Amino acid sequence: MSLELLVPSPVEPVALAALKSRLRLSNGDFDQRLSHLITAARMRVEQETGLALIEQTWLERRDRWAGDGRLTAFASRFRLLKPPLLAVERITLLDENDQAQIWDPALYRIDTAGETGRIILRAGSHFPEPGRSSGGIEIRYRAGYGPSAEDVPAPIAIAIELLAASLFENGGQQELPLRVTSLLAPWRRLSL
Repeated sequence: MSLELLVPSPVEPVALAALKSRLRLSNGDFDQRLSHLITAARMRVEQETGLALIEQTWLERRDRWAGDGRLTAFASRFRLLKPPLLAVERITLLDENDQAQIWDPALYRIDTAGETGRIILRAGSHFPEPGRSSGGIEIRYRAGYGPSAEDVPAPIAIAIELLAASLFENGGQQELPLRVTSLLAPWRRLSL
């Protein structure tokens, strides 16, 4: 399985002006560095939570549907990575000659309402097996809260701003500040 970011977020969840205001900076001497810190903070928050924050396009390549615990409910549902799911653009199956065939969307539906997005089979359908043994399933989908910074939940945006400010003031720290950890607590994934 591999997961590739095809189209990154076009904007960051925190504006440069907001971070400069928090840091009480008025000139543009640090603008480039601050912009990089906002990006680094957003990437860290996405890593910590497993979320896609602002709309992004991903491509997941798989050898088969089963094998990592994401095929559930008697093999009738498949959980996608990178919540929240906005849409599945297409599911492609590759045969042994690398010929691509789009899986008919009438055979499944997409559930974007849950904590993680899912592909759910329609009655009488099954998850098709690819013709080649490696990387024969390609799922292209969009994830994130929406296309703009305003779509990101406020506590997450505040956590990014606090983390970027902390990185600016304290350098490349390893641990998340307690305030950031507290703000992200409701979005952290629990694993058993």
